[in-house]
Amino acid sequence: MKNRMRVILIICLVLGIALTGLAIYAGSHADRVAEINEVLNAQRMAEAQARAAELLGKEVEVSQEIAEIEITREDEIAMALYGQYSLFLVLGIDLMIIGLGGLIYNAVKKKRSARAGKVSSSGSIWGILLALIVLCLDLALATNVFLTASNFLNVLQQISINFVIAVGMTFVIISGGIDLSVGSNIALSGLLMAILMKNFGVGVVPTIIICILFSGAIGLINGLMIAYLDLPPFIATLGMMSIARGAAYTVTGGQPLYTMPAGFTAISSRVGGVPLYGILIMLAVFLLGWYALKYTRAGRFTYAIGGNENCARLSGINIAKSKCLVYTISGLCCGVAALLLTSRLDSAVPTNADGQEMDAIAAVVIGGTSMKGGEGSMIGTLIGILIIGVISNGLNLLGVAQGPQKMVKGLIIVVAVIIDVVRRKASESVK
Repeated sequence: MKNRMRVILIICLVLGIALTGLAIYAGSHADRVAEINEVLNAQRMAEAQARAAELLGKEVEVSQEIAEIEITREDEIAMALYGQYSLFLVLGIDLMIIGLGGLIYNAVKKKRSARAGKVSSSGSIWGILLALIVLCLDLALATNVFLTASNFLNVLQQISINFVIAVGMTFVIISGGIDLSVGSNIALSGLLMAILMKNFGVGVVPTIIICILFSGAIGLINGLMIAYLDLPPFIATLGMMSIARGAAYTVTGGQPLYTMPAGFTAISSRVGGVPLYGILIMLAVFLLGWYALKYTRAGRFTYAIGGNENCARLSGINIAKSKCLVYTISGLCCGVAALLLTSRLDSAVPTNADGQEMDAIAAVVIGGTSMKGGEGSMIGTLIGILIIGVISNGLNLLGVAQGPQKMVKGLIIVVAVIIDVVRRKASESVK
């Protein structure tokens, strides 16, 4: 095991122990914190009654004597920590398991040095699957609501949009590219759906077909700019992101469109309490993506281009055609995601799916797909999507604000990329 990986795992272990220690410290002061809060609440209520009586010109009637309490610096620290008790506990346990489990896994793996030079995604898939299981166990301990059937269905419905986008993003990142335009593509396609149905009376099925093809065309334009104009994927898709978002504001003057036809909103409705149609669409997109990536020439070409574009070109692969196909697939997935989002919200807003590209990239990277291209799997993306969805759901159940949630997602992306880079360098040094 390389020193850098060992340092990262030790840091995770130390941070986990520290956070768990803070959680234990906060939990040990739970009675004191409850006593302080009770006194402070009584004081606030008495002050409110006094202000109300003063405004009404009445005398204040104190039903009971308000206790006084001295709050020390230690009490203030305990109150601040107790407010984040669940978050500290969950993150602490996770980091300890990651650090300790990683050290044990690498110690066992060291005995199989004959396989150390092979870069494989199977190990990373088992690792992230274990992380998902551990995360679910942590949240089950932190909140009783997490393992309920209704919450599980909510998670499935919440991840449906990001799941469809991530399928297309997997193709893009494996090919060595990136697509930053997916969120704007979804917003513009959703507005087009609403305009066609509400303003022009187009049927639901023709509207869906037209708009999915429209999203695919946006992806194709990205591919053409990258393949034939030799633009970097980051620049090409960043420009398309601004163009599509600006068009979304322009076509409606920044105004939202509400109340879609019943046949359209039924797509995201629940059947017997289950978001049946959304789950079936997710399953269909996943199976198509998995089969195309694993068993078709287009999938093999995607891996080849991401692994070494020059070698792929010398092997006779049409690089330009393959890149155009990859970004078109990403665009088509955006069209399906726009269908799910607009149907669920029963509205189309220019700000829809803002920042959605970051969640998709996070899920793909967490799923073991390398940002350098040439490595990844649809199964890994599926697990990455579930991890992102479970984390978001768990943080919401724990009452964590949106700001810290975004920080956690960003930290996860950074850690996933660091692990990928360290793993690749370790493998290359052995060869």
